[in-house]
Amino acid sequence: MKQHRSIPGIFMLLLSVPLILTSCAGDEKPVKAGSTGKPSEILMVAEKALWKSSAGDSVRSYFAGPALGLPQPEPLYKLAQVEEDEFNRLLQSHRNIFIMEIDSSFKEPLVEIRADIWAAPQRVVKITAPSIETLKSSFSEKKTEILNLFDNAEVERLQKLYSRSINLKAYELIQKKFNLSMKVPADYYVAVNKENFLWLRREANRLSQGLIIYTYPYTDTIAFNPRKIQSIRNQFTELYVPGPSDSSYMVIADEFISPLSRTLSLKNELAIEMRGLWEVRKDFMGGPFISYTFVDKKNNMVVTLDGYVYAPNEEKRDLVKQVQSILLSYEFIDK
Repeated sequence: MKQHRSIPGIFMLLLSVPLILTSCAGDEKPVKAGSTGKPSEILMVAEKALWKSSAGDSVRSYFAGPALGLPQPEPLYKLAQVEEDEFNRLLQSHRNIFIMEIDSSFKEPLVEIRADIWAAPQRVVKITAPSIETLKSSFSEKKTEILNLFDNAEVERLQKLYSRSINLKAYELIQKKFNLSMKVPADYYVAVNKENFLWLRREANRLSQGLIIYTYPYTDTIAFNPRKIQSIRNQFTELYVPGPSDSSYMVIADEFISPLSRTLSLKNELAIEMRGLWEVRKDFMGGPFISYTFVDKKNNMVVTLDGYVYAPNEEKRDLVKQVQSILLSYEFIDK
């Protein structure tokens, strides 16, 4: 394993800071070329011996671990490994780059994060450590933050793409009904519009994606209880999201696998993210969904933004990310 051969021109040594995020956006430099690479893919730059070591095993098992809330196993990210001397100008334009390096001159591991070094939009993470064990421990400590960085970058790229062609009717309708702005792509259409409820659909040859928005009065913190969130979703979808056959309707499929939920901050407010599976009662349809539930404090209403995917015999991870990016484009409107 090579002890020290830094990739030239990437990172300056930054002392006493365990996790550093910087951006080239403020530099007065020519506009960067567009980044390349497939969605949900990370280019891993590491010497072969390091990649095959226990540190490489830790990185692989985490980034290529199973994505949550899908009906079939799919990795969080696809990984493509190259060595330093293969990391040429073409590969430097990749959208997501993770660099691992062992340097015995370092006393402590250093985690560095940069934006838009060679292309834009781009996120680059580099971990330099004096040994395999310290690299493993550093990655273990920072892996959640690093994963969130790549996840957020994927969402931002999709939002930028979708903002080029917006369904203005849906945009105005969401503003009027829910006191929110949301950038819904032009190929979605309004399927159901009821009081406190909106269903938008995108239909393609072999798949369907949907967005569901609903509100109800906030009374107490039980609104953040996952069981309450499930119950309210089922009530709305039974009423307003029919299946293809008579008297069929969408519900959460929780007989064998319960939805997964977590608490997070969205727009500086408490929210519950839920991921799970849905099905159509009295029919044979199903797929994954993701939702965000929070409180519109100004109007004292619970708001749920929900996205689902129907894509039989197709991979669904990136399709879920697509609806997720639309949901997370919401903003409260000040009136």
